[in-house]
Amino acid sequence: MIYIGIILTIVIFFIFKAIQNKTTWLILNPILLTMLLIMLILISSDSTYSDYANSNLPLTLLLEPAIVALAMPLYKEFVYIKSQLNNILIACTLGVLSSTSIALFIAYILGADNQIIASIAPNAVTSPIAMTLANSLGGIAALAAAIVILIGVLGAIFAHPFLKLIGVSDKAAQGLAMGAACHALGTARAVEIDSKIGAFASVSLIVSAVLTSIILPILYPLLMSALKSI
Repeated sequence: MIYIGIILTIVIFFIFKAIQNKTTWLILNPILLTMLLIMLILISSDSTYSDYANSNLPLTLLLEPAIVALAMPLYKEFVYIKSQLNNILIACTLGVLSSTSIALFIAYILGADNQIIASIAPNAVTSPIAMTLANSLGGIAALAAAIVILIGVLGAIFAHPFLKLIGVSDKAAQGLAMGAACHALGTARAVEIDSKIGAFASVSLIVSAVLTSIILPILYPLLMSALKSI
């Protein structure tokens, strides 16, 4: 069947979503579990990813409007967000600088080659932008996308509990952190938690993507030069 991939994905996702709703265990993230199970199915059935992707094309095409839909909480909280615009820009700029610098430093001291480091550098943006930036820096687009997705899934599971654990109770701060660090998946989770957290996550997602696209091509060679001189 030509659309077996989309049927399989939807059925598996909603099964795992029902399990998470019943148990309330965040670790049973339906996106993560769906990904893992589909990978096992593809491996065990000797199917190729390209076959699965082609049969799952309608869902793939819905990714862009899904990202746009995340702007709804932003619209609802627009007046308050507008009054905090300077703080948002400062926070997102610091987030982009710190996430890029820390990621490159860790990758470099662990002995990663330049191609891997370039793939890790755009970790503060959504997958399509990360892939484009990784390509322009000499990295591997597919690896950049995988890293961003992994960060997003982990953020959707652990980000909000971690922020509460370390005493970050302000909803605006929680949203900014989740949007900047956890991208679209983190923002989707933020929307589920609270509309205000979701609104700030949405704006952080957008601003971080724009800032990374501007800053990273300049910052990356400077950081690499500094690391190699150590």
